[in-house]
Amino acid sequence: MGARSMFLRAGLMTTLLPCLLADSLRGQGGSPGNMTRLLQSSAPACSAADEAAMSQLGSGNADGTFPKYLSQCGKKNYNIFFGFNSNNFVNCVESDTGLSSSCANCFVGSAQYGADNCKWSCFWGSWCGQSCLNCVASSTAATQQCAGVPVPQATSC
Repeated sequence: MGARSMFLRAGLMTTLLPCLLADSLRGQGGSPGNMTRLLQSSAPACSAADEAAMSQLGSGNADGTFPKYLSQCGKKNYNIFFGFNSNNFVNCVESDTGLSSSCANCFVGSAQYGADNCKWSCFWGSWCGQSCLNCVASSTAATQQCAGVPVPQATSC
């Protein structure tokens, strides 16, 4: 290995390592693995009690509905400089809705997708606007598969 190759590798490591550490500090380290395990699991991540809690909150876009709580937790845990904090999002969903940790984790993928791909239409537009709902729609099937129970849906406002 030549000197130039060593300098390039060292430069790459000094560039990538802080990014990886920052993801870990934001609570993102290991999250994709947890989500993948949940999605690949044959058993539903949400229990009958979780289903009842979601059902009681219901669908829609009004204050107190399940989709509104998810939106509020998503906005609370997104920072323009540091990105999306998945661990805090899960904690927020658990405390605000009463869901179990395993069930709350099912909604991380959709929230992360929204943060990564739908910022303008969801965070700076309306979370229940049709453009936001259309943008995050591609993540709905994975969320539903993970939950294994009916999930209340957001309606357009």
